Amino acid sequence: MPPRKFVETLEHMCFAVMAQTIHGIAVELEENSRVSRMTMEELSEMVAALPSIIEENMITKVINTFHRIVKRTRRTIGMRTCLDVLLQPQIQRLDLSGLFFDMRLSGNINLVIRNVVCDRVAYMKNLAVLNMVSKCNDEILHIISKNCPNIEEVIVSISDLVTDEGLKALVTGCPKLKKLGIYKCWEVTQEGIAYVLMHAHNLERLQCDQLGSVMISRLRKSNATFKLTHFEQTQTLFEPLEEDIAWVGSVCKNLESASLFVDDESLAYIPQLGDIRTLEIETSAVLGDGFSKAVKNLGKTLTTLQLSSDEISQEKLTALGYNCPHLNTLHITTATVEGDEFLLNPGNLFSSLTSLHLQVWKEAVISKECIEFFLFWCRKLESIVLKAAVEFFTDQYLEMILAANPLSEAKRLIIASDHHVPLTLKSAYRLLEACPNLELLGISSWDVSEEEFFMLRDYIRVNNYYLTIS
Repeated sequence: MPPRKFVETLEHMCFAVMAQTIHGIAVELEENSRVSRMTMEELSEMVAALPSIIEENMITKVINTFHRIVKRTRRTIGMRTCLDVLLQPQIQRLDLSGLFFDMRLSGNINLVIRNVVCDRVAYMKNLAVLNMVSKCNDEILHIISKNCPNIEEVIVSISDLVTDEGLKALVTGCPKLKKLGIYKCWEVTQEGIAYVLMHAHNLERLQCDQLGSVMISRLRKSNATFKLTHFEQTQTLFEPLEEDIAWVGSVCKNLESASLFVDDESLAYIPQLGDIRTLEIETSAVLGDGFSKAVKNLGKTLTTLQLSSDEISQEKLTALGYNCPHLNTLHITTATVEGDEFLLNPGNLFSSLTSLHLQVWKEAVISKECIEFFLFWCRKLESIVLKAAVEFFTDQYLEMILAANPLSEAKRLIIASDHHVPLTLKSAYRLLEACPNLELLGISSWDVSEEEFFMLRDYIRVNNYYLTIS
């Protein structure tokens, strides 16, 4: 059976109560300060007396409180006061990403957030991490460059207010910068990206979907070397020459991962980047000799592969299993698995897999043999996601799978289709019994009625299982 929920820790309860208290006082101060339990100064002094790590966690908890309230009422009153008192000088990690990912805010409140950060960040001399997805601008970056010399990580993706000027100021004033995220910063040009690469001498990861084209077109003739551990080009099709990739590998000796949108021919060059362990590939081409060469030459080091293609053949899947014995994560999104009815696993292919995500989006093209190729033999699987036409996946078929492989390590199991998965409530209970580590079970496409779904949910709740069903 799944693990039981742990008793909520006193620490967690205290954080939740304190976050609600700070939010409540902030609302009182903004609505009618004369009847508030505290003055602004008293609230700020109370927060300032906390250790910095508690303050940092409290920011996240208060944002979560706002998320629940905004979702229910759309009210953001109290947010300015909360940020004013929570953004204390001793903070080392400032994560405001929840203000983007967890809620949709108006332009006015976003302006308030930027203004408060501008006022407060100038005093954060020990700031090491800043995450301001969608909320940052050049002014904040200029202030950080002048006042936060120890900062190592800055994430400012999804913004049209961050430009080359802000980035130039940041890398000039922050020599310890190791990680910079600028995805979808629409006003940042290739010139700005090149400046960052040339002047951020300790940069290890630049989250930028045109990194490859900038390096090759603008820095190819330089004598610079880079400490980058990740290489990517996903904005447009990457069509490098073989010598270009060889050059990247020679000036980036620490590369461990790559994310690329390429054709099959260019796949053959990827091993020249170095000992890549994590590879994310998107291609609209049919996988051919280029893929085979890449897999063969990366086999000893590759541990994670995320592959999106129009088609993958049984031959390529089998070769992947033979050449990559250390692969523990395999995520495949494809229109079809060609020839999958001939797939045969001798028992040792993909034996190290802990995560298998297989999404085949063209209906009626996946076979039992393809499912069995993995599920019969991958005994270490912790995450299993199958999204395809699986009309054959009945309760009896699941029993056959479990007889061959009990899936005893599974924590996440989703079997879904755009149409119908003939698994019933019986299989849900069977998986609860068979998988002692199960934490998430996706049954939305199953032959389970609404009444049965609620019955299963109540059963999980009554037994206090640490399990989510969706």
